[in-house]
Amino acid sequence: MLEEEGFRISTQSYSFKDLEEIRRLGPDLISLDYMWAEEDSGWSMLQMLRMDRKTAKTPIVLCTGAVRRVEAMQGHLAEMGIKVVLKPFDIDHLLTTINQALGRPTDD
Repeated sequence: MLEEEGFRISTQSYSFKDLEEIRRLGPDLISLDYMWAEEDSGWSMLQMLRMDRKTAKTPIVLCTGAVRRVEAMQGHLAEMGIKVVLKPFDIDHLLTTINQALGRPTDD
């Protein structure tokens, strides 16, 4: 669906070794399907993306069903510039959030 909207997509199942691949790709935006069950590795990945010179300013859209966890960390996520889309979500909401993260005009 995102490709139909004109986005070029590259998918990865994340792990720490993927940081080098992310740097190589130089994405305009990173969309993470975040599962808090893997809290330590997932949170570490977010921090690594923010601490790395090449990805520090890359917009991140975090998609997750962990509502309580996101609410508890809302301030810190906002401080890190991470936009959150809670599951289940409507594709239009995801597109709007992506466009906002990229600084593009939205219909809303």
